[in-house]
Amino acid sequence: MALRSGDARVFAAHGYVDEGYRPSRVPFFSVVGPLGLHPEPERENGRTATSTVRIPGHLIGRPRGPADSVPAGGALKLRLDGLATVTLTGLPGGSFGAATTGPALVAALTTKLSDALAGGQFQDLSGAPLTDPLLLAALAAVTCRWDAEGGRIAISADPGIPSLDFRSSVELLPVAASIAGVLGLEPPERAQEGRAYLSRLRAPRAMTVDVQVDLWAASQVDLASIMDTVALSIPTRGQMILRPSLLGADVPEGATKLRLLPRGEPTLPTSLAHLEASDQGLERARGGRVDLTPGASWIPSSGGLLLSGTGTATLRVNPTPVVPDPFHSDTPAPDGLSLSLGLQVAPGAADAQTLPVFVLLSQAQPVLRLVLRYFQVGTRLWGEVVATATLSRDGGTQAAETRWRLASERLEAGVVLHARLEAGEGVVWLSVDGAPQPLLDPEATPAPPVAAPGVPVAASDMVLTLGSDTGTPLAFTVEHLHLMAEPVGPLDPSLRRSVTAPSRLRPGDVVVLGDCEDGYRIGKRRFQALAMAVDGDEVTLSRPVEGGWTRGRTLVFQEECFFFQTQLRRRDDLLNHLYRCSVDYRVSALMEELNARTSARLVETPQVELVPRGASRAAGGHPGTSVTEVDTAKRGAI
Repeated sequence: MALRSGDARVFAAHGYVDEGYRPSRVPFFSVVGPLGLHPEPERENGRTATSTVRIPGHLIGRPRGPADSVPAGGALKLRLDGLATVTLTGLPGGSFGAATTGPALVAALTTKLSDALAGGQFQDLSGAPLTDPLLLAALAAVTCRWDAEGGRIAISADPGIPSLDFRSSVELLPVAASIAGVLGLEPPERAQEGRAYLSRLRAPRAMTVDVQVDLWAASQVDLASIMDTVALSIPTRGQMILRPSLLGADVPEGATKLRLLPRGEPTLPTSLAHLEASDQGLERARGGRVDLTPGASWIPSSGGLLLSGTGTATLRVNPTPVVPDPFHSDTPAPDGLSLSLGLQVAPGAADAQTLPVFVLLSQAQPVLRLVLRYFQVGTRLWGEVVATATLSRDGGTQAAETRWRLASERLEAGVVLHARLEAGEGVVWLSVDGAPQPLLDPEATPAPPVAAPGVPVAASDMVLTLGSDTGTPLAFTVEHLHLMAEPVGPLDPSLRRSVTAPSRLRPGDVVVLGDCEDGYRIGKRRFQALAMAVDGDEVTLSRPVEGGWTRGRTLVFQEECFFFQTQLRRRDDLLNHLYRCSVDYRVSALMEELNARTSARLVETPQVELVPRGASRAAGGHPGTSVTEVDTAKRGAI
């Protein structure tokens, strides 16, 4: 949970039942609980669910000891999924008495398989080069691993693909100079085809949980501001989602996979522009296009947006609708703006360098601009963040400016920079990693902010630019960017890490997609499935998605619970100048059983091959479910 109270960040934590507890800083929001757990007999428990788990076909070799060794230059011939054949040659050798031999052999097998796939060396049953794109894509999941404890090698196929009825197997074929025997793979210790298992999820138990929310502030004015925020976001009764996640990409109808963000924050109704590291060319607030010039590129694996040289990234902000819209505003931010920017600057900065980072232009006027200027003071190199804003007043314009000196090492490590333009005060307030600028520190803030009260010159058809077409002396990476049409303070940095990352999902977990317009409340449209597998940031679902879901207007979660307020009381500590309000809630939830049970083995598409006694099996026959001997005298003619 995250709360903003006016211009301040509300610190949050799990509190203590001890009545003598006092927070170390204010404003402070704490949740104490569970204070009580009660069965809820009047509510129906959840239903038992099931999920299919696939184990790939594999070979596990016999243990190798110090007396075993492998000759250099050997070969290995494999048939994968019964359809793809490959011969690996020039494999290294060595004695298994050395601890490095096993890992080196596995690394060589992995490299050879990867090179064979990239070089088109896989063959089909006829000996021709393999061309099936689905099978070729599946073969990229073949793995070779070394069991250091057991001293053995294991080769696993891909889990299977629908076009092949989820077949998955690994077979060894004869070849000249084969080292399958000395590797312990022929005969193997264990050989098994791919199987699908039915994992049964136990029904959750209906329970009620008692929790207490404590709100601390240094003045009654601050406490009233926090209470207003709580009343809007946490009413006396409502519903709350558990384990929320954020989509990393739009999900089209019929998709069986979705991407989740490892960290991030929700898009709000006041969001003018919102970029996360995985967006790769589309922003989240309205789905606008991000245009890149040479020198700007998206880093793979959700690393962010890299800008160097003359590279820039631009997008339109608050564009004029093609069809006139009465709800469109030509003055989108009359009270001010706020900008959150995940920034990391490459090392190598020098004195007198200037790094243009961000600018929002409206009719050639900079609504908000961020620039880094480096200068040397003695033996220390500083990076000064210069934030300027243009405001209109009495028919003219004036500029507000704030400067904050940060150590260059801190900028190289990466910071979350937050700028809040308060129009009434005419000041740009800065925060880094959730902490406000120390205005009383003469080293960090040698001069106070320059105020220029007025109205921001924000309008329609603004252009947001990262980098500069005139060039930047240092490359920098933007992990996220969030521009909002209201002067709100920074979020707690831990909020971006608190979303449920894909790595925290297990096969069989419930995955629900729901419409969300304000970042935390779920609409009526839902879609529910089970997580089948997790690969990096990609989650495979148990059934195709119904409807289309956009990344900025969707929340992914596991369960909903209902709550209602039971008590509200003041507990001020006037002696320590602390004002406290405590709110008790009772939450109605379903307690899950974390451990699933494997209850049945499935064969999704049986293949029964009856082979008479003495008949030879075709070399290209797929290893399915087969009966290799038939006694016609006892069982009758077939």
